[in-house]
Amino acid sequence: MNSIYFHDTMQGKKVEFEPRIPGEMSMYVCGLTTSNDSHIGHARTAIVFDVIRRIFRKNGYKVKYISNFTDIDDKIIQKAQEENTTAQEIAERYMHRYIDVIQKMHISEPDMYPKVTDHIPQIIEAVEKLIENGFAYESSGDVYFRVRKSEEYGKLSKKKLDELISGARILPGEKKEDPLDFALWKEAKPGEPFWESPWGNGRPGWHIECSVMALKYLGNHFDIHGGGQDLIFPHHENEIAQAEGITCAKPFCHYWIHTGWVTLDKVKMSKSVGNVFRIKDALKHYHPNVLRYFFLATLYSSPLEFNVEAIERAGKNVEKIATSIRRFQDVKLQDSSVIPPYELQLLEFFSRAQDEYHSHLRDNFNTPAAFGTIHVALRELNRVLDEIESLTSTTMKQIESYLQDFFETLGFVDIQNTTFVLDTSDITNAIRDVVISFDIDLPDENISLDDLVNLLIQKRTEARKNKDFSLSDEIRDQLQKHQIVLEDSQGKTTYRLEKQ
Repeated sequence: MNSIYFHDTMQGKKVEFEPRIPGEMSMYVCGLTTSNDSHIGHARTAIVFDVIRRIFRKNGYKVKYISNFTDIDDKIIQKAQEENTTAQEIAERYMHRYIDVIQKMHISEPDMYPKVTDHIPQIIEAVEKLIENGFAYESSGDVYFRVRKSEEYGKLSKKKLDELISGARILPGEKKEDPLDFALWKEAKPGEPFWESPWGNGRPGWHIECSVMALKYLGNHFDIHGGGQDLIFPHHENEIAQAEGITCAKPFCHYWIHTGWVTLDKVKMSKSVGNVFRIKDALKHYHPNVLRYFFLATLYSSPLEFNVEAIERAGKNVEKIATSIRRFQDVKLQDSSVIPPYELQLLEFFSRAQDEYHSHLRDNFNTPAAFGTIHVALRELNRVLDEIESLTSTTMKQIESYLQDFFETLGFVDIQNTTFVLDTSDITNAIRDVVISFDIDLPDENISLDDLVNLLIQKRTEARKNKDFSLSDEIRDQLQKHQIVLEDSQGKTTYRLEKQ
C-alpha cells in the first residue's frame, strides 16, 4: 500500500499513517447536535471526511467510518419546550433533514449513525466504571469527572491546568468539587426527559457520549478521530480523559484530524453567535458540485471564508471542467485499431497526471493541489482537441477511466452536466418566451431548459448557414440577457449558465 501522510493534531506535525490493523482504517467523526438545521460548517466537515475515506479506500484500505448524532442536550430540550413538543421529535426532525441535505450534497453516509439515546445503558456503565476507577464522583444526583485525576489532561489542546484554572468557576446549580470538573451525568429538571440511573433520574452530559460510542464500535486504540477545530477543547480533550479513564489504556485513538473554521464576514460560523448559513439554503442557490469544489479548493485544516466571490470562483472552475469534459465526450471516434503517436503522448500525460494527483491526495489530503493537476490535464486535452477531430476508441476509454478516477475520488457526481445556477425555473420560463418570440413551435409545454436552448441553437445554426448574421446575433444576445452563454467550438455550439 502507498504511504498516506496527514497532520496529526496530537503530535502537532505531519505523520505517516500506520494502521492498527494492517489494511484497515477505523475512523470516528463527531456529528451533528440535532437542535436545528445544519450549516455549511457541518457540510465542510462531512465533505472533508467523506473524501478522506475515499482516499483511504482508493489506496486499498478497508474503512470503518462512524459519525454520531447527539439527540439529547440542553438546546434540544429548550427547543422542544418552545415548540410544545418532545425532544425526540425535535431530534428526529433535524436528523432526517441533515441526512436529506447530505445526500443532495453527494456525501456518502458513514457506515453507522449511532444516537446517544440508543446507548444510555452503555453510558451509565461507563460512568460507573469512571467512579470505580476514581475518575468521577456523584454529587446530589449529578456525576462529575475529576479533571485533576487525569495526569495528561490538555495533551491534545496543549492547554495547561494553570491556564484553565484562571478562567474556571462553578456556576449556580453545579455541585462540583473543583471548577475544572465537567458533567458526566445530569440530574433531570422538572419536565425534562430522563432515564433511570444509580444516581437518580437524569441524562448524559455532552462529552461522555462520543467516548462510549467510539469505544463500542471501534474498540480501544482505534485509528483516527476527527471533527471541527472548535471541538479540540473541551470536547475532544474530555473524550480522551474519559476514554482512558474507562479503559485504563492509552491512547484512546492514534491520530486526530481537525477541519478549519468556516467564517462568515471573518467571524467563525457558530449557532451561538447566530451567523450561520444553512446547507439547505446554500443548495437553493448553488449546485452541489460547486459547493463541493468550494470546500475542497482550500486545504481542509485551513480557515475558509464563505462569500459570494469565492463561490463564484468555484463555479467558474467547475464550469471549465464541465465544458472540457463535454467537449471530449463529443469527439468523433476514429475507425482505427492503431493508436497514433500524439494519442500515445496524451495518454502518457494523463498517466503522469494521475500519479501526481494521487500523490497530492496522499500528502495531507491536498485537494487544492489535486484540482491543479486536473486543470492542467484538461488544458492539455483541450490543446490536443484543438488540433484533431477524432480519437481512437482505446484512447477515449483510457481517458474516460482517468477522468472517472479523478472525480470519483473527490466525490463529484455527473460533473460534466454541472451548471452554476441550481434553480433554473425562472430562466426556463424566460427562455420559453424567447423561443416563442422567434416563431419556434414548442413540442411540449413541459419542455426542459436544455431542450429550449437547443431549439434556439438550432435556429441560430440555420441562420448562420443562410448568412443571416443579424438573426444569429439576436438569438445569442437574447440568451445572454438570461445568463446563458453560447460557446462555438469545432463546428459545434454548446452553452453554459452564468450566475444570476
